[in-house]
Amino acid sequence: MTTPDSTPLLRRAAAWTAALAGLAGAISLPLFGRDMSLGIALGALVGWVNLWLLARALRVMLRDPHQHRPAAHQTWILPGVLLLKWPFILLALAGILWYMPARPEGVAVGALLALVGASIGALAKNRVTPSPS
Repeated sequence: MTTPDSTPLLRRAAAWTAALAGLAGAISLPLFGRDMSLGIALGALVGWVNLWLLARALRVMLRDPHQHRPAAHQTWILPGVLLLKWPFILLALAGILWYMPARPEGVAVGALLALVGASIGALAKNRVTPSPS
């Protein structure tokens, strides 16, 4: 069984996320100031890292699914990346919001743009092209 390669999707997601965050940051800079633009950029970065960590954990699980299958009366064994992903993301968000002048709503918009960028990247790849008749 071959493991699916998530690298092309992650590259497309990164490109779309950067484009959307750049556009939103450029629009928000004159309207809401530097702190909002910084929040959007950092939120987009954390959102994309979240997607990258999830893809990495799924790649590990799909590479050898029997390794993670539980024995009788035991729970599933999850890769360490999947278990450590949320504390890492939450610590990154706490650090951004506590130590940097980023606005929380900008961070939320940036994280949302990472999800939108990943969705657009996935949809763009899976678009069905009409066959010539």
